[in-house]
Amino acid sequence: MKILRKTVKGGVCILVFFLMMLSWTLVLSQSPAKQHQKTITLLPFEYTQLKTNNGTFCVYYMRNASLSNIAVAVNTGAPDSIKYDNGSLFNGIHTLAPGQQIIVVGDFKGEQLSTINLSVQNVAITTMLFCPGH
Repeated sequence: MKILRKTVKGGVCILVFFLMMLSWTLVLSQSPAKQHQKTITLLPFEYTQLKTNNGTFCVYYMRNASLSNIAVAVNTGAPDSIKYDNGSLFNGIHTLAPGQQIIVVGDFKGEQLSTINLSVQNVAITTMLFCPGH
């Protein structure tokens, strides 16, 4: 009985090892040229410039990481028709309540998007840009 337990336990360990190796190989085999995603945390008065690709819909996400302070951010670079899910234009000044997030999906037409954190208090803003097929 002890030999059977050792064999089953050893077989499970080998199976887990091979599954981990397979998943690691799959992760490494994905070409970074196929997917373009950047997640950046901006402290007060820091900025980022992110390049989009033309002809595909990108997702841009911005969130106030603070749970108690208001964040102020300025976005520029998008075509005039691009709007966040709350109806505000992408280009402009955005005041985010604590923990608030806003998302936009659209064709940014290969433009370079700029975001600056102008929060007075020590409030971090998290931004993310995902452009599939870039």
